[in-house]
Amino acid sequence: MKLVGCILVAGVLGILAFIGPIGWYALTAIIVGVIFRSFWLLKEIHQHIVPVDPYDGVKDAYERYILEREEREKQEQNG
Repeated sequence: MKLVGCILVAGVLGILAFIGPIGWYALTAIIVGVIFRSFWLLKEIHQHIVPVDPYDGVKDAYERYILEREEREKQEQNG
């Protein structure tokens, strides 16, 4: 059933292409809409498949840097 629907949609798009500038505009709008929706769905699939890693290396490195800097400042003040 999907195959028949795709064939009919392709036929309608082909006829739209022969109508003239309005047909080309409609055809382009449909194609751009399909491409945009496909990318949107790919983004959603990617978000569901690839888990978010709770480990943040940059945050850990920054916290280590702050601790080391505070220790260094304490050592400079004491001695």
